[in-house]
Amino acid sequence: MTNSFSRRGLLPATSASILAVFVAGCGGGHHLAEYPFPSRTLAVVYIAPPSPELLTGYYDLTNSQNPVEAVVRAGADVARERQGRRASARLDSAAARIDIPAVLAQRTLERASRYLGTRPVKDEQQADYLMEVRMERFGINAKADEAAYLFTFAEAVLLDRRTGREIWNINVHGRDRLTPYVQSGSPIPGSVITASTLGSVTVADFQGALNQLMDYSSNLITDELRSALRDVRNK
Repeated sequence: MTNSFSRRGLLPATSASILAVFVAGCGGGHHLAEYPFPSRTLAVVYIAPPSPELLTGYYDLTNSQNPVEAVVRAGADVARERQGRRASARLDSAAARIDIPAVLAQRTLERASRYLGTRPVKDEQQADYLMEVRMERFGINAKADEAAYLFTFAEAVLLDRRTGREIWNINVHGRDRLTPYVQSGSPIPGSVITASTLGSVTVADFQGALNQLMDYSSNLITDELRSALRDVRNK
C-alpha cells in the first residue's frame, strides 16, 4: 500500500489555489498489464452516491469565562447555524436539478475510456470492463472566511465484468480550493462560497460549485488510472 501527495487542477477558469491531494492506493497490486483494453468496452457504475455535503463552522462556547461574551457568541452561533441550514437547503435544491450519478458516471467514463483505449458504453451488461465507483463523502467545506474547499472521499475498482476479477483499485481523498464562480451581475466578489457569504449564495451559485465538484471527483480517479497505465506502458 502506498501513499502519495500530488497537485491537481480543476477547471481552466480563474486562478485557483490548489491544495495537496492525498491518494492511497495499492500501487503494485493491480493487473492492468494482463488485460487487452483497445477495442473492448467499458461502463461506469456509481454506487449510491450520497448527497453532497455543506460543512459550516460553529463557535466553541465551552472555553468562554465571560458571561456577556458567552451570550454574544451564543447569539452569533445561533445565527450562523440558521444561515448554514438555509444554505444547505439551497444546496439540496441545486443537487435536485442535477442527475449527479449520471453526470459523474459520464465524465468518469469519457476520461477512463480515453486512457484505456476502450469504447464507452452505458449498459453495464454489454461492457467487457466495469469501473465501479463508491462515493463515500463529497461536498463543500465553507468553514473558512477566505474561501470554500471541495472535498471527495471515494473508492474506484476496475473489474473484468465476466469474471468479477479486480483489475485495479484506488482510494482517493481529495481537497481543493473552489474556483471563484460569479454569475453576471452578482454582488459577491471573488470566491462566492465562504463562511461569511453563505447567506447570499444562490441555488445557481451552488449548481456551479457542484459542477466543479463533479469534475474534480471524476478527475481524481481518472488521473490515478492514467498514472497507473503510464507506469505499465513505460516498462
